[in-house]
Amino acid sequence: MKFKEFDAFPKVESGFIKRTGSGGILTLVVSAILCILVLGEIREYMTLRNDYQFMVDPVVSHELQINVDVTVAMPCNALTIDLRDVADVQLHLSDKVQKIPTHFKLNSNAHSESLRNKPLDVRKLVKAASRKEALRQASQEAGQDFKACRIAGSFNANKLSGNLHITTSGHGYYGEHTDHDVMNMTHKIDEFSFGELYPSIVNPLDDSFEITEAAFEAFQYFLIVVPTVYVDRRRNELLTNQYSVSEYRRTFPADTDAPGIFFKYDFEPLTLMITETSSMSLGHLLVRLAGLVGGYFVTAGMAHKVLMAAYYFISPEKAPVKRQHV
Repeated sequence: MKFKEFDAFPKVESGFIKRTGSGGILTLVVSAILCILVLGEIREYMTLRNDYQFMVDPVVSHELQINVDVTVAMPCNALTIDLRDVADVQLHLSDKVQKIPTHFKLNSNAHSESLRNKPLDVRKLVKAASRKEALRQASQEAGQDFKACRIAGSFNANKLSGNLHITTSGHGYYGEHTDHDVMNMTHKIDEFSFGELYPSIVNPLDDSFEITEAAFEAFQYFLIVVPTVYVDRRRNELLTNQYSVSEYRRTFPADTDAPGIFFKYDFEPLTLMITETSSMSLGHLLVRLAGLVGGYFVTAGMAHKVLMAAYYFISPEKAPVKRQHV
């Protein structure tokens, strides 16, 4: 065939190839090291990193959904829920959320703590948010003396700085005066988030609680909300909001201030985009593997020749005898 003239890979007959024990050992060593290096390159390709980018919030919206699930150690008829924003718009939320009589229990929050301590995995976060999970349901049994109230639900509010407060009726706000012996702002927060509800996403206030023994005590949470976009490796997007929080609690003399739970929040004008990327592309990986395999075998072959030459130089009697052809 005419293609033989273009063959750039000369062939050596098997009869002219000499195999040695040292060559076999070197082959095994080279193969083992090469496998380790190849696995390292593949691991580097599979390792993902998160790129963080801030940009001006591109979403123009006048309303934002707020999700709450708070249990207070007081009867439901002694609590009022209101929201007031900087535009002096006040919402009476007692009819917009559920007030469910229940028992006050402190459940373990070890799962949420473990999620908070884990490094951010954008792919798992986006996948978890796609699952439509429902909030836990509180049981109501007839004839039970419920001494706590679960406040749960979602509602829309102006996307402005505001103050959501859960207070006792008749103390600083409207309603029938609540007996001081009933007042107890001990509470547990199972959910407090902004935007579409994703129960699988753990927020800073989720699974937190505060206990008090004073009737007149106020708990204040100061939240800074940052719109956030998560983009995984497959370009699936998750639009949500995350926030930082600081808290403050204070006690005061009777009837000098309003006891309650206050969530004061403000919005940042920036959006945080977290993009999951790989350190190299698939094509880059293939090029690196090809260079690694080829270069390593060439280097190993040269090293073998140098070692054998040094060995024969030290022990010339073991050097192969060159045959002369007449």
